[in-house]
Formats: sequence, C-alpha cells, structure tokens
Amino acid sequence: MSKSNWNLQNWLDWQQTINSSEIDLSLERVKEVSSRLKLSKPKDKIFLVAGTNGKGTTVSLIENILITKGLSVGSYTSPHLISYNERVTFNKKLINDKDFIDAFFYIESVRENIPLTYFEYGTLAAFILLSKFNCDAWVIEVGLGGRLDATNIIKPSISIITNISLKHQKWLGNTLEEIATEKGGIISEEVPIIFGDETCKDVIENIAASKKSELLILNHNFSISNSKECNNLYTWSGKDNIIDLIKIPKDWAIGEINNLSTSLMAIEAEDSKYLPTSNELNKILKSHYISGRFEIIKKNCTWILDVAHNPNASINLRKRFNSMEISKKNIMILSMMKDKDILGFAEIFFDVIDEWIVCKMDNERSFNSEEILNKFLSIGITNVITRDNPEAAFDYIKKNTSSEDNVIVTGSFEIVGPALKWLN
Repeated sequence: MSKSNWNLQNWLDWQQTINSSEIDLSLERVKEVSSRLKLSKPKDKIFLVAGTNGKGTTVSLIENILITKGLSVGSYTSPHLISYNERVTFNKKLINDKDFIDAFFYIESVRENIPLTYFEYGTLAAFILLSKFNCDAWVIEVGLGGRLDATNIIKPSISIITNISLKHQKWLGNTLEEIATEKGGIISEEVPIIFGDETCKDVIENIAASKKSELLILNHNFSISNSKECNNLYTWSGKDNIIDLIKIPKDWAIGEINNLSTSLMAIEAEDSKYLPTSNELNKILKSHYISGRFEIIKKNCTWILDVAHNPNASINLRKRFNSMEISKKNIMILSMMKDKDILGFAEIFFDVIDEWIVCKMDNERSFNSEEILNKFLSIGITNVITRDNPEAAFDYIKKNTSSEDNVIVTGSFEIVGPALKWLN
C-alpha cells in the first residue's frame, strides 16, 4: 500500500521497522533530520521536564497554570495510554490524525535513509505540530534519561528534573550518580535548572556549575509546607514570591506536592508574572486530573488506575491509597516490564492486598504471568492468580468481586491503558 493511503496506525507500525533497536540513544540522527525541518519555537517559555517520576504531573500543572494566565500552550508527553494522539496537545486538546500524518510526510520528505527510532520520529512530529500552532509556550517531557534523549535537541528556557531514583538501568547506568548524570544532561548553558529533589544534589550542582546555569533546589531555594494555623492549607515559598492558602487535594502524596512546588518554581524562574494567585491555583487543583494517575472509576467495584512502575512510585501510590477507605477486600492487577523491580514494587502493598492477579502485557519486554508467580512464590506470597493477558484479568474481576471491593491496576502504561479501554 502506498504511504499516501496510510492511516495513522499504518504509519506508527511502519516507524517501528525503520531502526532495528526500540531504544537507540543518540542525538546524531534526530539532529540531522531536525536541521532539515523548518521548526518555529517560542522565543522563551520552553520547559523541558526530565526525572524518574512525576514528569506527567509536572507537565500538566505547568500547562494548566500558563493556560489560566491566558497563554497558548503546546505540550509533548509520552507514552500514551489509549490513543497516540494523547502525546501532543494544544491547550490540552488532542491533535487529530491528519495533522500527525502531515507531519510524518514532512519528515519523510527530508529523512532520506536516516534510521530514526519510533520515539525520534514521534518527537520530530511533535515539534513540527507545535510549530504549526503558534504557541506562546512549549512544555516538553523527556522520554528516557535526558542527555541522549531526542527531546534534548531543543534548547529550553527552563530545565526541570523532578527527581532521581533507579529506573532504566540498562540504558542509564546502575547507580543513582550515573542516572543523575544522564538526567543532568538536559541542563543547557546559562539556562535555569529546577531540581525537585535532593538525591545526588552534588552531581546536579557540578553539571549546573559547568554550564553556568542557575540551580534552584527543592527545600533549599524553594519549598512548600503546611500552614501552622491550618493543617490542610499549604504555603509555597519561591525565590522571591510566596503563595499561601493552597488547598492540596486530599488524595495527593508527597510526590504530587513536590511536583507542584517544582512547577511553581519553574514558572517563577521563567517570569513571575505568570505565577497564579491563591484563588487561581486552588481552582486549578480542585479540578486537576491526569488519566492513569490515581484515576478512580466506580464500575461494579472501585477501580484505581495508576501507571506507577518503580518502587519509589509504588511508595507514593501506597500513600495515596491510604487516603481512601480501605475496603474489606483489596485486589491488585499487576504486570511490569522485565527490566523493572517487580518485587520491590509489590512489597509496598503486601500487607493490604488480599489477592494478586498477574498477567503478561502485549509487549515482548513484559514479564509473563508464570515469571511473576514464581517471583512471588519465592518469597512466600501465595495468594496469586495468573491470567494470560490484561483483558482476562479484568474479566476475572468482573465475575469475582463485589461493589465494596477495591481493585488497583498498576505497573505500566501498558496495563493501565487496556484497563481504561476495557472499562469504557
């Protein structure tokens, strides 16, 4: 079939065949193709967001604040849950298939034989689309690491690292210091860097100093804390500004609170006139929602969907779960990629989960159900049911739960996405 007749899925399937490696960290290919494209970036207000956890929340908060302040905002995030179109938005609205296909045709007109990866292709398409929409601001989520990630071909006006913990060791290194070095690779010359963590602070400090970049660190240069007078009200203190009377959502944990603090510091570092008032921020927080992040759906039972996929994210998920009424029966549907610490993730919930349902996702990198079962059995966890795929796990829930039960679906975008699809 000729490319002129391809739909979006045809294009995406084909993109996965151009480069034999699913992940091939290098900037050379994507820089070369980018140099042949006419991209129109904002002159400022370009936020590049890296970090182990909380990137999506940070992107969403920055987006919402800037839109509230009257700006047109384009965003790029990955991966997606159900639809590829989720990856690029303009003022929170999804881009349609035709615009993506037009961007892909443009890339093909200049790519020649350069073997872009699926992610590189998508990143260039995102930049083409955001250029088209006359954005006042771009908010870009780094895919993997930072230094060699395709998003790092653009120079931001603000760099953000949400936090650092062990993840993607195969590509980023086996120590926190190595991972911090890779994530610190997004720090640009003389561009402010906002660090929402204190882990490996010295590594980030050294990179920032070498780039002559102002470094602003959580709990050193900015902070968020409970009001002494009222425990459910918070005060954010930035470099030169304070926002008080902040009403934090009751189901947030420290991860989301730190993401908020980091987002506000990024906006202040860009231009403090875009900081929200207390009323504006509370309105944003009251309606704040990101699909697949502690998303609660009541259907036959209470479903809690969360894309957490490493032990630190599991700890945060458990704290959010504790904000709910713990039911008489808690079930977890879990699957993960083989490079993930599945027992380190699951052990955070061993004391509250009555039944585990494990399965293989539709990805060759996924653990299969028997591999997960054997890991659980090796440490004496026996209340485990295996299913071949996510849909079979969801069907089991439908037949074997009551309205009073809680079901947590977690471990990957690639199990939460199918859950959303099944529930809808």
